[in-house]
Amino acid sequence: MIFTVLLVPPLLLCVMLALGRYEEHMFDPDRLRPATPRRHLTPVPEAEAEATPAPPAAPVIPPVIPGSQAA
Repeated sequence: MIFTVLLVPPLLLCVMLALGRYEEHMFDPDRLRPATPRRHLTPVPEAEAEATPAPPAAPVIPPVIPGSQAA
């Protein structure tokens, strides 16, 4: 009896979902066809021989120690 209570509702749900999918297929078969695969990649241009120079490094700021006074 417990098996009936546990197994019937999921089976009915699967049947209802399958019937809905079948109905969609019967009324609009073109919608469910897989789209033609397209590449989503774009080519990266080659790096130029003379690249722009890197910006200068940021200045190093010494850490602040609590309790010490800044000059």
